[in-house]
Amino acid sequence: MLDYAVQRLESAEPDEIRIVVRPDKLDVLDRARALRLSVVEARPRTLAESILAGVGNLASDDVVLLDLPDSLWEPIDGFARLLRELGDDTDVALAVFRSGEPERGDVVELDNEDMVVAVHVKSPIPPAELVWGAAAARAGALAGLDRHSEPGHLFDELARGGRVRAVPFAGEFVDIGTKEALARARERLG
Repeated sequence: MLDYAVQRLESAEPDEIRIVVRPDKLDVLDRARALRLSVVEARPRTLAESILAGVGNLASDDVVLLDLPDSLWEPIDGFARLLRELGDDTDVALAVFRSGEPERGDVVELDNEDMVVAVHVKSPIPPAELVWGAAAARAGALAGLDRHSEPGHLFDELARGGRVRAVPFAGEFVDIGTKEALARARERLG
């Protein structure tokens, strides 16, 4: 999984790839070091805390690429496409996918020009089946994460201010973060 995520990230030619890892995840630490990634050891309680640990000392105008752990998605050059959408009027570009399990993710609502108008975080009754699965954002736009446990809540705030663009991708976002989801993904993907 880590190798696949690194391939996606490398397609955007980043200056550095950071991974936030718990110190007890020795297999992940070993693989990250073998891949020559910058390792940030932390014990985040939430996804937002994990992102903040990884953003660390970046300048507010630096661009951050966020890839979620335990996820499968394509295309391999997706981050390069996200980067092209950041501009003066866009602080965050979200990779948006159809999901067979939208209740497990953050559902996004779009207008006719692919601007995100709302993000529904893990809604038990999702209003749609489009979810975000990766992001490109300015580090300064992520500063508000300290007020949230999930980045989707911050993305919702920014979207309501007209600052978040969606980049729709064909194919499905597959979250394999639980044993049940991994079994379903193995069955579906072979």
